[in-house]
Amino acid sequence: MALTEELLLERIRSGKLIEGPEYATERYIEGLKRTLIVSADTELISAPAYFRAAQDAPNINAYISATGIIQDELGHAHIAYRLLRDLGVDTDALVFERDPKDFKHPYAFDVPLESWTELVVANAFYDRAGFVLLGDVYRHTSYAPWKRALVKVDREENFHLRHGERWMEILAQDPDKKRELQRAVDWMFVLTLEWFGLPDHLKRHTEQIAYGLKGKTN
Repeated sequence: MALTEELLLERIRSGKLIEGPEYATERYIEGLKRTLIVSADTELISAPAYFRAAQDAPNINAYISATGIIQDELGHAHIAYRLLRDLGVDTDALVFERDPKDFKHPYAFDVPLESWTELVVANAFYDRAGFVLLGDVYRHTSYAPWKRALVKVDREENFHLRHGERWMEILAQDPDKKRELQRAVDWMFVLTLEWFGLPDHLKRHTEQIAYGLKGKTN
């Protein structure tokens, strides 16, 4: 029997997972691809932004921690691109042949990170946003391959945001660094809000909730 939208939705509502594209409709797959591209592009574009700011690390141990986070982010991008490849997407073209303006990522990564202070605020804010968004997908997504892949990602994003929070506490103990920290917080908090997307009534695509690709609305 051919899979219809009605049968697919019934399966999802009953709590069953979708194990691959052969068990989904074209509309489900297109919505999944759109969501995965945003996730993959965001993880990938974070690496050069973080690497730039890591050059300002106060010591070698801090620099090693930052490069470890960058390595994690590239790994997270690889996971999402690999899932896209399994869905039939030409990921080589996606990564290497697209015009830079066609990448789908939060505006925050178009603004250079210039210092160690800005890097750790990015860990505390941007990685917190990523943890909230991908944590929701990890707990609620109906697409089984992504749910399994996010076990590792969820743990590592938690480390990233804790790294940012711990360093913010350290910097806040120095009056000069505290002022620098506050300046970073003032502009980076606003950019973090954009990670969560448009208000629900302005969204153009509703399949993320309808198909259980994630559990929470914007």
